[in-house]
Amino acid sequence: MAANLKLRLSYGAVGNQGVTPYKSLGLTDRYLTEFGDKTIIGYLPGTELTNPNLKWETSTSGNIGLDFGFFNGRINGTIEYYNTKTTDLLVTKSIPSSLGYSTQTVNLAEMKNNGIEITLNTTPVKIKDFRWDVNFTFTKNKNEIKKIDGQVDENGKPLDDVNNKWFVGYPMNVYYDYVFDGIWQKDDDIANSHMPTATPGSIKLRDVNNDNQITADDRVVMQRDPKWIGTVGTSFNYKGFDLSADLYISHGGTIYNPYLTTFENGGDLTAKRNGIRRNYWTQNNPSNEAPAPNMTQAPAYISSLGYQDASYVRLRNVTFGYNFPRALISKAYMQSLRLYMTLSNFWTKTDVQAYGPEQTPGDYPEPRTVLFGLNVTF
Repeated sequence: MAANLKLRLSYGAVGNQGVTPYKSLGLTDRYLTEFGDKTIIGYLPGTELTNPNLKWETSTSGNIGLDFGFFNGRINGTIEYYNTKTTDLLVTKSIPSSLGYSTQTVNLAEMKNNGIEITLNTTPVKIKDFRWDVNFTFTKNKNEIKKIDGQVDENGKPLDDVNNKWFVGYPMNVYYDYVFDGIWQKDDDIANSHMPTATPGSIKLRDVNNDNQITADDRVVMQRDPKWIGTVGTSFNYKGFDLSADLYISHGGTIYNPYLTTFENGGDLTAKRNGIRRNYWTQNNPSNEAPAPNMTQAPAYISSLGYQDASYVRLRNVTFGYNFPRALISKAYMQSLRLYMTLSNFWTKTDVQAYGPEQTPGDYPEPRTVLFGLNVTF
């Protein structure tokens, strides 16, 4: 039984300009103004503050990989681990509007990015007229801000940039908000709680730092990107028939769902716009899922309801086909004839209460399609 095993190592640094041309210059926006019967062209500063000190970001990366194959190729795959350190990271930073601008492109100090990727291809059954293949992929990535601008507090701890939701020791792509902890009930001792002004039916927040009050320090960082993703694929071939399927898994991460919180999507429970059906609190329905409706204003801290687990499992693709025998189609002067049917995005399992977990809620939903096809070669 033939087998192979190969170890790969690589290390290097690469630069990335990362922004569109002229970002380091003070650009203006063009405006047209009417004076009498004439059109006058004028220019005003744009919304982004210039940064003449911009420079390329640099990524230094190490990679180790293992390629393997056993049993004459019936089991083969790769395992890769990578570790990348990026300095002078190019990002768009929000700045106080009092400066006359809203954003500025800057170089952040340092970010670390590492992960593992595994691919496994197998052929459990391979006989004369039948073949069954199964493949797996697994990807886990972690990125972490190591430094922002080098500033530290009185204890020497690196300072976070709360305004831009950048936190040292956390990923770049995060949410930062209070944690929903249920609904206050009639039997709760609200007066002696960490939210003494609350009423039955209002949102309860988690007292994260256990100081018996709700302050800005009770907000938490929530990772938006999945903890890991994977796929399971399989295919069957029997004489002229073939069947293949692809299952995609995304585990972890958080998505913000405006259908549960915003006025525009009917999620603020003011009954002014149509929204999704909610199990909200009433005197006769002491729900612990959504607060009591309020026609005059949205319930306090309603944004905490919008953060949902973004995990999902999706059957992305199923294809069934048949290749007609050459002896049968050669009389019609055809070299090949294939009839097939493909199902796309046919089944999804998720707790996200929106059109789909892969897009921002409110975007056009991912289509579920059934495709019939015919391939003919003469």
